[in-house]
Amino acid sequence: MSSKLMTYRYVPSGFEIVINKKEICPGSSGGIWNLWWNVKLTDDPEAWGKEIQSINKLQDQLVDLSLGRRLIRAQMAEFCRLSPYFPQSIDLLCKAIGDRCFSKPVRMGCEGRRLLNALGHNDPQSLTDQLKEILTEYRGSLEKWLIHSQPETPTASKISGFLGQPTEAKEVFVKNLMSVIDLEEPSIDSLKKLVENRCIGAQRNLEALRFRPFNCINCEGSAPPTPKCQCCYSMLIDAGLLCAGTFNEKRSMRIEFQRFIEEHVLAYVLAINSWLKDERTTHVTSLITPRYITRDNVVVIAEGVPSLLGERDEAKVWLTACLLKTIKDNQRWHKRAELLDGFPEAVSWLTEIQQ
Repeated sequence: MSSKLMTYRYVPSGFEIVINKKEICPGSSGGIWNLWWNVKLTDDPEAWGKEIQSINKLQDQLVDLSLGRRLIRAQMAEFCRLSPYFPQSIDLLCKAIGDRCFSKPVRMGCEGRRLLNALGHNDPQSLTDQLKEILTEYRGSLEKWLIHSQPETPTASKISGFLGQPTEAKEVFVKNLMSVIDLEEPSIDSLKKLVENRCIGAQRNLEALRFRPFNCINCEGSAPPTPKCQCCYSMLIDAGLLCAGTFNEKRSMRIEFQRFIEEHVLAYVLAINSWLKDERTTHVTSLITPRYITRDNVVVIAEGVPSLLGERDEAKVWLTACLLKTIKDNQRWHKRAELLDGFPEAVSWLTEIQQ
């Protein structure tokens, strides 16, 4: 790699600096990144709130940080709740924090600051491999839905919840969807056409549907037909599943998509907050009746997160605090109320650290 992280003692808290080993010039891969960008959309530290300032004080107390831990924080800065890796992305970050090393450079959001790209991670081949992994997970979960298998993963739970009770029409759509996903080089145009046709059947006025599903960007076909944004595929698939299922039967597709995300946000912050407070994790089912988290997954999250994080040390506490803040405030729904807002105790550690 021609770029590397600047020596830690020269980097201000809340930021990361990448330098080009050959030269610093326009067009080089060097630069300064605000690691709180996806939480607070400003590069001005004076605009950061008390929660961020308190977490940055924890970082100030760290005499040195290993390269691995700095890369974990850089990857966390890309975290996005709309990413097809959500919520598995949280488990990946917890494992990296617990292992004290950066081992799996996964793009966790369609946007973000691309800090890891500047360091040579997330190259085109690795992104292609990630896309195949995402589509394989979807296809496997769709196969299990067809045989009425109990959902065991977040993707399977999402598919089951979005589709609702099986019908012949839904099964036909799922089989058609699987045939598009099964292509060696999946075309976004083919997927988009299939989903649009299904959604037109659910609602004639696509403008009212606001079809770019869930603010999906850069999803138009191109040469090659694979867009850079992995979210295109997962968002189109999710939109198709909702149009085939719950969108007709109960609430709007956007509300259902948000509910899936918000239930997992609440479940994970409960577990992370409890680890920071060194307390037993409260199960999310004691607060809400989930629609998209199965009983088994509730236990997996509540017990799995503290197990992944492991024994505490100062750097772990700082990274885990960053993760709690990131999950809590990343990409919120334009200041709309969320499930988490009704349960401030789920992030109580962030309040206590300010005192």
